[in-house]
Amino acid sequence: MTRCVIYARVSTARQAEQKISIPDQLRRMKKYAQAREFDVVGEFVENGVSGRDDRRPQFQSMIDAACRKPKNFDVILIHSFSRFFRDEVSFELYRRKLEKYGVTVLSITQEMSEGPGGELTRRIIALTDEMRSKEDAKHVLRGMQENARQGFWNGSTPPFGYKAVAAEKRGDKTKKKLQVDPKAAESVKLVFKLFLEGDGHTGPLGIKNIARWLNAHGYKTPTGKAFYTSRVHVILTNETYAGTAWFNRKDTKTGVIRPRDEWIGFPVPQIIPEGTLQRVQMLLSARRPSKTPPRLSTSNVLLTGVAVCEGCGRPLMMTTGKGGDYRYYRCAGKHLKGECDGGVAMTIREEKLNELTLTALTNKLITPKRAQAIVAAVAKKREGGRSEASQALSQLRGQLGQVNKRIRNLLDALADGLMGETELFKEKMDEAEAEREELLRLIDIQEAQVSESLKPITIEQAKVASFHLKRLLNEAPANLKKRYIRAFVSEIVVGKSEIVISGPKDALAEAISGEPITHLAAASGPVRSLVREWRAGEDSNSRPLDS
Repeated sequence: MTRCVIYARVSTARQAEQKISIPDQLRRMKKYAQAREFDVVGEFVENGVSGRDDRRPQFQSMIDAACRKPKNFDVILIHSFSRFFRDEVSFELYRRKLEKYGVTVLSITQEMSEGPGGELTRRIIALTDEMRSKEDAKHVLRGMQENARQGFWNGSTPPFGYKAVAAEKRGDKTKKKLQVDPKAAESVKLVFKLFLEGDGHTGPLGIKNIARWLNAHGYKTPTGKAFYTSRVHVILTNETYAGTAWFNRKDTKTGVIRPRDEWIGFPVPQIIPEGTLQRVQMLLSARRPSKTPPRLSTSNVLLTGVAVCEGCGRPLMMTTGKGGDYRYYRCAGKHLKGECDGGVAMTIREEKLNELTLTALTNKLITPKRAQAIVAAVAKKREGGRSEASQALSQLRGQLGQVNKRIRNLLDALADGLMGETELFKEKMDEAEAEREELLRLIDIQEAQVSESLKPITIEQAKVASFHLKRLLNEAPANLKKRYIRAFVSEIVVGKSEIVISGPKDALAEAISGEPITHLAAASGPVRSLVREWRAGEDSNSRPLDS
């Protein structure tokens, strides 16, 4: 007697939940097997998985069972070839693999004759199934993109800190939106606080130490598991927390990130201020080993990684003289290769370069007038970058206008006697009122983001801020002093006659205007900048230098 196994599959979770297609497939295949006196020795059922690839647990178990000697069965019975695969090439590869072990794939609805004609027909059917699958996927993606443009969540697991709730009903489909999960949102805020500030007893914590802290204090993920570093990293890099969720970020089949202009953003309740999220991204970027080697992050040398030789552009490295009694910053090219491309080959005493740098920062850069000017410049720059938030606010207000119109139409219909105060009327009114409340809440959040800007400061405020920053730079412990410098300085070019110090304006402006400096300096490595946004003027460059 011919031994067979049955393989049944549905593509979507909704089909699996309805429990119609799978039982029907099984019933038909068992009837087919009985009519042909096949002995059914096993069943493999796949719920809610695609047939376009082989990432299917039950499918793989069936293939493993088929490719054994002696063989366990002779036939794999399927409803149609599309249940086995929706990719013609993969279909043929697996069919031929099974053929080597004497196992045949047999469809109960698409019976093929033996020989070249039957093989040609089967391949045409497989190609047709593949084309149909791709067309269906294209239409589904287009629908999901439009769903996102209208501000709805597309069914995947919400980010930690949110939950998906029913927003409205359209036919048999329930549209969902993201809502803050209060308990989980507090954990998200805590992760950001630990990264930027610590827990009040420690300084800022790294990703690995945050995971340890959360686990030690009994915090759990939504599935009740412990926090891993990967989970913490995902939280710290998720843009959704700043009030905008993104759809269409990557190709779900290949995993390749799409160009940013193809992403579809829609407003969601904010958990973390946008400025805080940006600051965290800056610090994470600075800590990447590909950008800042760990040896530079952990070094106790104040200017390592930022001081470079004017001649060749190579870093200045620490060397010692007279048995270690004296320490020097020296051109790495000269010290390691015996030559400096620019012929300068800088060497300078460690304490002298440290002193000159701190003097330039405290006496020349962080002056009230310059501090006030930098804040004003950054404030102007940020003002020009708020158009995206304003556009989102405009869309929300447009949606609010439509909802208000729906409410007025319902009330007018009730007043004119066109509609009674029925359960249907109450249901429609409740839906519209709930949507209106949600839109008003989102508008409040978005208005706060639009109005959130860096404010220019008075000269008196600049004097106070300058005083506090200078005190921190002069009095902080060595390891923190290094972090503070990297919050402002991206490069120190050391030459025979001058030192040029450059760095990002934004970090300095935020510190001056009231943002806690510990947030800006929390990185364990340099905050690198490819553009010299500020540069100490000629009168702030100390020269000449003694080698």
